[in-house]
Amino acid sequence: MEVTRRDLFKFTGLAAAGVVGASALAGCAPKTAAETATLADTGSADAGLPAFLQAPEPITDFADTREYDVVVVGAGESGLSAAHSAVAAGAKVACVQNIGTAQTTGNMGASVDTTKTDEAGIQACVAFLMEKNAYRSNRKLLEAWARNSYEAVTWWADTAAEGGAESKPYDSEREYNGYTYYLHANTYNHLEGAHNDAALAVCDAVAAEGVEFFFNSPTVQLYKEGERVAGVICETEEGNVLFKAAKGVILASGDCSGNQEMRDYYCPDLRGFKTMSPFRDGMGMMAGIWAGAQMTPVNHSKMVHGGGALTRLELPFLNLDIHGERFMNEVLSFAYLNNLMRGYLEEYDFQNPMAAKFFTIMPANWVEIGEQWAAAHPNEVKFGVGNMKIPSEDQFVKGETFAELAANINAYMEAEEWHIDPIDEQTIVASIEAYNELCATGADGKFGKRADYLVPIEQGPFFAVPRGANSVPAVLGGLTVNENQQCLGAEGAPIEGLFAVGNASGQFYGGVDYPMDVEGLSIGRAITSGYVTGRYVAAL
Repeated sequence: MEVTRRDLFKFTGLAAAGVVGASALAGCAPKTAAETATLADTGSADAGLPAFLQAPEPITDFADTREYDVVVVGAGESGLSAAHSAVAAGAKVACVQNIGTAQTTGNMGASVDTTKTDEAGIQACVAFLMEKNAYRSNRKLLEAWARNSYEAVTWWADTAAEGGAESKPYDSEREYNGYTYYLHANTYNHLEGAHNDAALAVCDAVAAEGVEFFFNSPTVQLYKEGERVAGVICETEEGNVLFKAAKGVILASGDCSGNQEMRDYYCPDLRGFKTMSPFRDGMGMMAGIWAGAQMTPVNHSKMVHGGGALTRLELPFLNLDIHGERFMNEVLSFAYLNNLMRGYLEEYDFQNPMAAKFFTIMPANWVEIGEQWAAAHPNEVKFGVGNMKIPSEDQFVKGETFAELAANINAYMEAEEWHIDPIDEQTIVASIEAYNELCATGADGKFGKRADYLVPIEQGPFFAVPRGANSVPAVLGGLTVNENQQCLGAEGAPIEGLFAVGNASGQFYGGVDYPMDVEGLSIGRAITSGYVTGRYVAAL
């Protein structure tokens, strides 16, 4: 019997890795802090709760105690923004970070340009995002972003530019229910480190403003005085150090995409996708849970997008799966393509994220066709959105004939070590020829793609572009908060002294996927929530 790579994945011990996630999910919704504490007190670790919900014994011995007004946990966009606005408001601020540097990912930071958008436009933008988030968002949080984002991202862009990381702005206007709103985004894709270059420049500026940074100091617990959160306990070279916070602690520690147990628990449909940022370990949220804060109910929104040379270029040419067959209506945002890939991941027992890949087949005149589509349908076809560069054809698989293209696709997968079974090359050729015949009819009886997108693959040389997002930049849930980003306890009451911003906080999103319709929303929301909350906490 022939044994394929797919069979090898089934036979190895790697498959056992999925058992942990499955057991964590068994009939579980997140338990309240009281239930967690009861479990911890009894020492019963077998009652169905995952380890991250089991509160440890409070730490009471400290190598040192340092006193501040505000302590910010995390030095990404939200943490840097919170630290800046707090120190600018006169507070004494510490920022603790689990790794050795400020760190972020991504490219764009979005805002509503309130110099152009009237009140009806603001409400239209908020209503649009409510729809995209399955009406699970806290509307007040969306409004806070819409009203404050332009001030916040403008500060970020100006500060980063002073440090040598200049933004290329991307402006657009949208309409919803007959009302227009104007969007403005900072973009940094032209820089080698993209948005992280901006974050490093901002970090230097914030340090110069007087914020004290403590790197390689992961948070292990929050410190409480009675029911009030009064500080952060960090593991340092000196031992456990208590950073006391007279006004408040701001959790800006990011999401839990680097914590497999939390990811499986709160967003189970991410099974099989790989982790992009292991340092996003969910520790800040765990510390909040142990202090009584509540997490947003499952299922958390997932961020899985991009992948390959055509990231952000949504061109509805022919897409072929890892079996060489057409599998979709290609007029679908790349942000949602991951939802079609679970069956392919399952073929490899969720142990090979490369199974989520596919190929876009394009003719030699793909740029000309793409520009025509984008001009006719700017809301559907994204061609160079947000100053994204048109990729070089050197990144594509190339063939002078369909048969040569098919052979080169297999050679590419082998060279890149996808560990995917070779595709039958005759199937690839037949799929392209069948698509061309379908285009000639002017009607897509298989997947329903509109006639104006039915352009045949005729002009050679031909290209196959490796596509498909198979890694997770973020899990968008977080701790439940009120309109002031203050964390809420089991009964919905605010927890004194504890705040969460950026992806450490929840209820901003709510749909199955992160909505890509406002480009740069995640970073813009992180900057804005930190910016507003730092100022608020400093004024307490």
